[in-house]
Parts: sequence; C-alpha cells; structure tokens
Amino acid sequence: MWGYLTDLLRLSLRAPAEAAARLLRGFPGSTATWQALVLVTCVSVVVTALIQGAMPVMPMDAEGAFGLSPFGYAGLLGASLVLLAGGVTATGRLLGGVGSFGPALALVVWLEVLAMALRLVQGVLILVLPPLAGLVGLAGLVWLFWCLARFVQVLHGFQSVGRATVALFLAFIAIGTALALLLALTGLTAQGGLTNV
Repeated sequence: MWGYLTDLLRLSLRAPAEAAARLLRGFPGSTATWQALVLVTCVSVVVTALIQGAMPVMPMDAEGAFGLSPFGYAGLLGASLVLLAGGVTATGRLLGGVGSFGPALALVVWLEVLAMALRLVQGVLILVLPPLAGLVGLAGLVWLFWCLARFVQVLHGFQSVGRATVALFLAFIAIGTALALLLALTGLTAQGGLTNV
C-alpha cells in the first residue's frame, strides 16, 4: 500500500491526469472512500496542528491554531471536501461530463493528501528557510489547482482542460455559497469563534 501511494504521489507531481486515471481504475468503492475521507481529515488536522505549533512566532492556545476547536476544524474540512466532490460532480455533468460522486470523492481525498504533503514541505521550510516557504506555498497552490483541473477533466471525460476549469469555477461559486450558509447555520462567526459561547 505504501509503495502504491508513493508511486501515485510521484505520478501526481509529473502527470496529474495519469494519476487520476490510475486512481479511478482502482476505485475502491464508496465505503472505502468514505473511510479514507475520515482518515485523511483526521491526519490533516494533526499535521496542521503540528506545523502551526512548531512556529515559534505564533503562540497559540487550545483553539488558536485553527480559529476553531480541532473537532470543529475537522468537521469543516470534511464538509468542504464532500462539498467539493459534489460540486465538481454536478457542474461537470451540467457541462456534459460523465463523472459520478463516488469517484469524485476519491479524487478529492487524494487531492487533500497532496495538500498535506505540500503543507509538510512548507512546515520544514518555515523552520529552515522562511523566505522560500512563501514561494513554495504559492507555487503549490497553483499546482494543486492544476491537479484538480486535470482530475476533473479525467473524471468527466472532457476533451480539454478548459471545460474542466469552467466546471471548477462554477463549483467554487456554489461551494462558497454553501459554506457561508453552513457557517451561519452552525453559529460560527467570521473570527472563528462561537456566537453563543
């Protein structure tokens, strides 16, 4: 399993579309994908806490690393990943794609694994070469967006990455609206606190 993941990571670095195709060929099914979502979400929370806790210029209290409690952050991250998978599925189909939610969720979960790897690299650079960390972070965001666009292209069988990019922008608009509604319904303020605590 570890060898498969490292091979998939290397393939994602040089050819995201091929990585997406390989992942979809080995799609493990909905149950395993949901389990992977929970696992990746939990690991992502731990990685974020470790990286932020290692920053000497950023003292934090029990909730300061996240603006939310770790459980709240995990819930928000998990909901965001599910919304992203649902969004790219719906908008891709709207534009003539053939993808479905289960494979989309698997690709989104893998994208979060890639994002975690990027955060780990950034965390090391912040400690040893702070000026470079920002540049790597910016380049990493561009790379992650490119990976996601290629993932959506493969998922829906689009002939061009342009249509996948349009699907992504439409999905981001819908997700932003949904997240704003979710935050309002759960009583979270823009500063990350709870309105009634």
